[in-house]
Amino acid sequence: MRLKSRASKTLILCLTALCCKAGSAGAQFVQYTPPGGPEEEAETRQERLARELKEARYRLGPVRVAPWATLRDIAYVRSVVNTAQKTPDDFTATAGAGFRAYLRNGPKATWSLQVLPEYVWWQTQTERRQLNGRYLLGFYGYFNHLTVEARAGRQQQLLVVSPEVPVPVSSRSDGGELLTELKLTGTLSAFGSFAFNRQNNVVEGTSDPRTGDLRRLDRDERVARTGLRWRPSPVWTFGLGAERSEADFLRGEIDRSNSGTSPVAEVRYLSHRIGFQVEAADRSLRASRGSEFVPFDGVTGNAAISLRSLGRVGAILYASRNLEYSVSPSYAYLLDDRLGAAVTVGLGLRFQTRVFAEVGTIDYTPFAGTQGRNEDLSSYGGSLNFNLRPGLILGIQGMRSRFGTNLAAGDRSYTSVGATLNLTGLP
Repeated sequence: MRLKSRASKTLILCLTALCCKAGSAGAQFVQYTPPGGPEEEAETRQERLARELKEARYRLGPVRVAPWATLRDIAYVRSVVNTAQKTPDDFTATAGAGFRAYLRNGPKATWSLQVLPEYVWWQTQTERRQLNGRYLLGFYGYFNHLTVEARAGRQQQLLVVSPEVPVPVSSRSDGGELLTELKLTGTLSAFGSFAFNRQNNVVEGTSDPRTGDLRRLDRDERVARTGLRWRPSPVWTFGLGAERSEADFLRGEIDRSNSGTSPVAEVRYLSHRIGFQVEAADRSLRASRGSEFVPFDGVTGNAAISLRSLGRVGAILYASRNLEYSVSPSYAYLLDDRLGAAVTVGLGLRFQTRVFAEVGTIDYTPFAGTQGRNEDLSSYGGSLNFNLRPGLILGIQGMRSRFGTNLAAGDRSYTSVGATLNLTGLP
């Protein structure tokens, strides 16, 4: 496993180094990405908005409405840690019903409203039952030379927020983002963005001491970016810019507040059969407000190569390096390096299956006087989706992750098997 992990890290470093020489990074940089890799057929926001407007078949005057309902994450969850702390195996399910509404303000501008409440149910851990949901107001303007995208609101969902605590919890994000792009010439454009986010992990009152520790990750983040994009052809995009980031921690015995300015870069190639994408930033982060944050200098980013030339079969090879804050008061942060592959197969018009596998390493940066820590990780899983009728999708999915550490205790695993039923555009 160690040899395999070293090989994956070498490839990741090569890919991210290529990113830095070429092009621009994604949104928030300090985050945990669930196993499975990126989707092969990612939509732009403009394409997604056009699809959602088409699906919104109900009208209230000038407003288009799309009802929405879900019964998802009906799952058996098992989290095992090689310590005295135990988390009971449990069953969970999430049910929700709401709507999306759209108001066209002329042919090139659209207002959107999402009211999507969800109730999270746990069979054994009743104290973790919670009302979650997404409540967002957005504006999308796609003009001749100017693109403006803005949205703000609250998103509170059940997810795993740290590889140190592989247990799904309700995590709340309050904030907004503004993205603009101005076309300067036929191939050159200037872009800018600003995002503010307050993250709170809703773990008060839980009986599991590990999930209670996730409160140490609560923080305010501000990220601003500006730069240039060059599109010499419809299939190629190159970007280069700079990012200013600030993070202020809200609680905990260790203050990891930090800030920094970093060059960011991106390269994208998208043809009918092959997709190629690299994004990275050369980060330099320093402590702010007199915090205990350990300075960080290094590259973070992701890369992916996708193949769509095999009829109903698609494949993707992906790599990533993420900087994530540590839950433990003994460590400042960790570097999560991964290499993975996924294969998607379409079985007729109604069925689609996807399987993935990935390996990697997690290296922890300790505070003074703390023993070093590193881990090998491996994950695999898959899903099967059934299009029962237009707007009604049944999904079955499963995933398992294992973390092996160099310390005497701390090995852990996470297993989840479940189903999802999504209903949009109610007849």
